[in-house]
Amino acid sequence: MINIKDAYYRLSMIYHPDKNKGSGEAAKIFRDITSAYEILGNIRQRKLYDSAANLNQNSSQFTTKQQPFETMYTKNDIYKTNVRSRDYNFEQWSKAHYTNVFRRHHETRQKHTRNKINDEYAERQNSYNLLTIMVFASIFILISMFEHVKKILIERNRVKRISDKNIQDD
Repeated sequence: MINIKDAYYRLSMIYHPDKNKGSGEAAKIFRDITSAYEILGNIRQRKLYDSAANLNQNSSQFTTKQQPFETMYTKNDIYKTNVRSRDYNFEQWSKAHYTNVFRRHHETRQKHTRNKINDEYAERQNSYNLLTIMVFASIFILISMFEHVKKILIERNRVKRISDKNIQDD
């Protein structure tokens, strides 16, 4: 796979003015190659190029020592650009698309977090309800046992009184 730097060096060797003396076409192609390499090698310039900021500018201006696009915000109409003049702005689409993706991802994560918290709360409530039922069932069983023991004691006392009465009558 050929990268930008390799392609630039290969093409610059072919179209270099020293190798093509007297050829105006080769010099123009060399300036265009150098201009493209400068734009692709600089992140700021590449973003401006990708956003169509250079549609109204002549590519030959980049062969000077001035930085490309540094005069873009002057009052001169030559350098004013219309970023929306392109049919398709990939940078704008990607910001909108990935902003929505990240927002949806964040909302989904919040929703799952809320659901997890609600599930944990419901599980705790179920545990508390089960514990409450067990406590009341235990209390009911204890009360029933005490009632049963009380009846047994009352019956023993009655039997004992009857037997004591029978012993005294004899």
